[in-house]
Amino acid sequence: MVRELFVMAREHAPSIIFMDEIDSIGSARMESGSGNGDSEVQRTMLELLNQLDGFEASNKIKVLMATNRIDILDQALLRPGRIDRKIEFPNPNEESRRDILKIHSRRMI
Repeated sequence: MVRELFVMAREHAPSIIFMDEIDSIGSARMESGSGNGDSEVQRTMLELLNQLDGFEASNKIKVLMATNRIDILDQALLRPGRIDRKIEFPNPNEESRRDILKIHSRRMI
């Protein structure tokens, strides 16, 4: 499926591939699988790495990945050349949380 995604992106370039919660397939690999689907996740991860390795910066395809668990991502995924930039959004402070709550609850009053 990963290969098909990148083929489709190339066919429809310029395009953006957005992968949310990349930690679900991009977490650090284990030596031996536990038999509960780990091998499929690892194959997906390896195909993603393969596609990213063949990626050219001049390509009109941008790949964005999001996670809230950067601490468990496989180091192979974070290697230079695969991910160009890392942008971190810190947790909101108390004032920001209050503003977010106001925005999402304004129709409740």
